[in-house]
Amino acid sequence: MQPQKLRLGILLESPEVPAWAARAIQRIQTGDSAEFVLLALNAGSKADQHQPFIYSTFDWLDRRLFGRQPDPFAPTGIQSLLPNVPEIGVMPVHGAGGLTLRASDISAIREHELDVVVSICFESLAWENLQLAKYGVWYYYHGDDTRMTGGPAGFWEVVEGRPETGAALLAAGGEQFDTRVLYRSFFFTYPLSPARQRSYYFWAAASFLPRQLEYLHRFGERKFWQSTEEFNWQLSHVVRHYEAPSGLKALRAIGTIVRGLLKELWRRVFYLDQWFLLFSQDKGLSNDIRGFEVLRPPKDRFWADPHIVQQDGRYYIFVEELLHGTGKGHLSVIGQDAMRKWQAPVKILEKSYHLSYPSVFQCDGKYYMVPETGGNHSIDLYECVEFPHKWQFKQTLMQDVRAVDTSLVFHSGKWWLFTGMAENPAAAPNVELFLFYSEQLLGGQWTAHPQNPVISDVKRARPAGAIIQRDGKLFRPSQDCSRMYGYGIDLNEIETLSETEYCERPIIQIRPDWDPEVLATHTFASQDGLTVIDAFRRVRRIG
Repeated sequence: MQPQKLRLGILLESPEVPAWAARAIQRIQTGDSAEFVLLALNAGSKADQHQPFIYSTFDWLDRRLFGRQPDPFAPTGIQSLLPNVPEIGVMPVHGAGGLTLRASDISAIREHELDVVVSICFESLAWENLQLAKYGVWYYYHGDDTRMTGGPAGFWEVVEGRPETGAALLAAGGEQFDTRVLYRSFFFTYPLSPARQRSYYFWAAASFLPRQLEYLHRFGERKFWQSTEEFNWQLSHVVRHYEAPSGLKALRAIGTIVRGLLKELWRRVFYLDQWFLLFSQDKGLSNDIRGFEVLRPPKDRFWADPHIVQQDGRYYIFVEELLHGTGKGHLSVIGQDAMRKWQAPVKILEKSYHLSYPSVFQCDGKYYMVPETGGNHSIDLYECVEFPHKWQFKQTLMQDVRAVDTSLVFHSGKWWLFTGMAENPAAAPNVELFLFYSEQLLGGQWTAHPQNPVISDVKRARPAGAIIQRDGKLFRPSQDCSRMYGYGIDLNEIETLSETEYCERPIIQIRPDWDPEVLATHTFASQDGLTVIDAFRRVRRIG
C-alpha cells in the first residue's frame, strides 16, 4: 500500500521565488511523495537586501557578461506554482532565543499537522526552537556549511581559489534532531566568474529538496535518517563568517578575479590545450606512472578518453580525436601492426555533434560501443559490423537526458549502466553519478537505482573509463573535476552492487604530479596486460 503523501508547508519572504526554487517546487507538485497544504508569507518588514556599491556594481556587470541562461534567479510567482493552497501571513519577531515567529503564527502553522516546513529565502529564524513540523524546517545552505557562513553565495570561493563549492540541505526543529544535515554535495568552482559559478550549482542543488522528500516517503523515517549519517558524523567545524566586501577589500577581491580573467585570455590566445596518451604493459592497477611510454598526437589535435580492446593478440585503443580547427570530436582507433607497432589513428565514427568517450564492450560475442553523445541529448548504442573500423547505430538506450561518459558492465545476471548526469539541464553533469540496471542490453527497460544519484561530489562522481573486472572484483575509475575538468583519477573498488544498494571505496589515486608538464589526467583503461591513461598539457601555438 502506497503511504500517504507528506504534508508540506512553505515559508516565503515574498510572493515570488527564484527560478531554481520554482524548479524544486514544480518537481514536488508533480510527484507522488508530497503535497503543499500551507503557504506562509512574511507579512513583516523584509530583510535589507542592500549590498555595498562596489560589489553590487561588479555583480551586475558579472551577471550580464558571464551569467548563463536560464537564469536561476529569474522571479516566478508562487501563485502560479501553488494554486488553491491556503495562505497565511506570518511575522518574524525578536524573542529570548533570537528571531522567531509570533505565538499566533506558530499555532496557525501547527494546526495543519505538517510533516515538513520548507523555508525558501526566508529570514534566518531560530528554527530549532519552533517545532513547526514533525520532521522540522528544511532549508538550503549555498556554500560549504562545514567551513563558512554568510556570503555572497559563490563569490568568495572564486576569490580565494577554492577548487570546489559546497551546498547543503539542512533540517532544524524536528522530533528527531535539533539540527541535521540532510544532504550535502560539492561542485566545481568556475574560477573566472561568480555569476557563472552560481548558475551551475544553484540549478544542481535545486534537486536536493525533492529528492530527499521522495526518499523519506519511499523508505520511511528510519532508513531516511540512517542515510543522512554520512553528513553528520562530525558536527564540530572551524567556521568562518563572510559578507559582501566593501571599499578596498572589494577592490582587492575583484582585482583577483580580473587578473584570473586576463591570465585565461592570455592562455587562450597563445596556447593550445592538448590531451595525449601514455601506456604501459607492466604497471596494471597502479598509480605509478614512471616508465609509461608516450603516444603524442600532432600539434593540431588531441587524443583522449582511451578504451582498450585486445583482439587476435593485438591491442586497439579507441579514443576521442579532436582537431583544434573544428572544435568537434570524432572517434578513432589506434591499432597495432604485425610488429606490434602503433599505427596512425583511423576515424571510425563522426556525427554533426561532438563525440567522445568510446566505451567499447562485448555482449554475446559481438562488440558494442556507447560513445558520449551529450550533444544529441541521448545515450546511444552502436554495434561493430567489421572490427575495428565499421560501426553502425543500434538503438537509443536513453533520450532527452544530459549524460556524459557512460560505462556499462554485465554483473550478477544484469547490465549496469553508470553515467554522469545532470537532472536540471542548466547544471553541470560532472557532479553526480547515476546508476541504472536492465535484464537485457538490447531492447531492455532501464530501471533507475533507488539511491540515485549514488554519488554526488565533483571530486569522485564522473566516470573515468570502463569498469575493470579483476580477480572477481569490480573497479570503477572516476574523475576528480574539482581543480579543473579532468584533474585526476581515482580507482574505486565496488563493494556492493545490487538493485537496492551501491557502495564503493577509493583504493588508488592518480594525480598529475609525476611531470611538471602534465596538468591533468582523466581516463584510465586497463585490460589484458595493457594500461593506458590520457594526460593534459598546454603547448604554444607558435614555436
